[in-house]
Amino acid sequence: MQGEVLRRLLALGCAGLLALAAPEGHAATTAQVTVEVPEGKTRTIRLRKLPRGAVIAVSVVASGTLRIALISALQLKSDNPEALFRGALERRLSFRVVIPESSDYYLVLDNRRGKAPVKTTATVRAEKKASPAAPKAAPGQGARLEGTRAAARPAV
Repeated sequence: MQGEVLRRLLALGCAGLLALAAPEGHAATTAQVTVEVPEGKTRTIRLRKLPRGAVIAVSVVASGTLRIALISALQLKSDNPEALFRGALERRLSFRVVIPESSDYYLVLDNRRGKAPVKTTATVRAEKKASPAAPKAAPGQGARLEGTRAAARPAV
């Protein structure tokens, strides 16, 4: 029951994860959930409405061995679904992906081969893709380097 509540909170948190990010720069939001995956079972965490081009970093820490997959809802509907990421973890696993298409995504925690329940904490960090390049300076106006290491170096 507690795991279900936490998964729902994560799904709700991730629904607005990127909507709360500032329109400029690399604003990011992080959500975390802890869930127990019983032996012989799977648990899924839904990441709602992730936009194309978003960068998603996932870190999973577990008390045992699990298989992990990240798959879009659109792929789940296809005849031959492909996971965006698939891997196995002994105690810890981290990965980072760029979302190829706007959709809901599912982080699947698979303990079907397990002989004991596995306590798992998943941390998901979502970052908007970089905004389009800033307008170029007018000829002769060069880029301003104030506050950078390059500004402190003498010209050669």
